[in-house]
Amino acid sequence: TAGRDAEKVFELNIKPGWKAGTKLTFPNEGDEYGPTGQAQDIVFVVKEKPHEHFQREGHDLVYKAKVPLVDALTGFKVDVPMLDNRVLRVNVQDVVKPTYTKIVRGEGMPRAKEPGQKGDLVITFDVVWPTRLDDNTKAQLKALLPR
Repeated sequence: TAGRDAEKVFELNIKPGWKAGTKLTFPNEGDEYGPTGQAQDIVFVVKEKPHEHFQREGHDLVYKAKVPLVDALTGFKVDVPMLDNRVLRVNVQDVVKPTYTKIVRGEGMPRAKEPGQKGDLVITFDVVWPTRLDDNTKAQLKALLPR
């Protein structure tokens, strides 16, 4: 390419909260193409890496917590390791049913177009059932739990 360095370093300023597919364009910085010799644009596309604790749904972060059956029935606290290195302790007092979710407002991803605003943290639960119960425990549960 005439008149330009063969190699150029681009600095990309990725803003918190940008979604996958967000494009950053550097006009006329690419190779010259065609009979006009017009330099093409260089376009970078944001891609999200999978995270070990969260899935992203729009501006919301979804976290799946494992909870023993006894806690699902009686209440518990779940510690959520947040992206900013905090540990958010969430108190769950409801009975956790199979479709139950706990929503913590304002603890999701930043909204790039709404400074200071964030999505929500959505906690889903994987209830861990006991693998076996002895006859005495079964009798106690039958006496305690409503039918």
